[in-house]
Amino acid sequence: LYRPATAEATARLLGPLWAYLDALQPHLWRGGRQHPQNAAALRQMMADGELLLGLTFNPNEAANEIAARRLPSTVYSWQPAGGSVGNTHFLAIPINARAPEGAQVLINFLLSPEAQARKADISVWGDPTVLALDKLPAVERARFGDRPAPGQVEATVPVIPEPHGSWVEPLEREWLRRYGQ
Repeated sequence: LYRPATAEATARLLGPLWAYLDALQPHLWRGGRQHPQNAAALRQMMADGELLLGLTFNPNEAANEIAARRLPSTVYSWQPAGGSVGNTHFLAIPINARAPEGAQVLINFLLSPEAQARKADISVWGDPTVLALDKLPAVERARFGDRPAPGQVEATVPVIPEPHGSWVEPLEREWLRRYGQ
């Protein structure tokens, strides 16, 4: 999946995925015929007890929602021990930026321990840092705290990279053909 999609690879690799999803579909909310329109709708359905499971790229989103009192404290985060698909937030400076030096200053700040600790704070966002905490001086590492909050993941799992971008089109096309929206 980390190479460009081909017709042969699509047929060979996606067959087991569709078989799994086809078997799972009848057990999903509304038989898998309808899906929450967005993340906010999914969170509200979880808060209302209509859904028992929600997916997110942020392993600490549940903890952030609990801290904001949008989800009950009985909600918790779970990750497969073998890893989870994930990515990072990308920071870039456009080639035609009017103030590239200013943009560099902003990006450097966003990657600083101060900003990363604020981003990782459950009451702010709860998104894990991109920094290697073990490489930071103790005073900077202390910014991140070590007290778990309700719903927070206890330990991160390995991040499995997203598939090559060329897989998006065949996956979306077949998803829509099989399951609609």
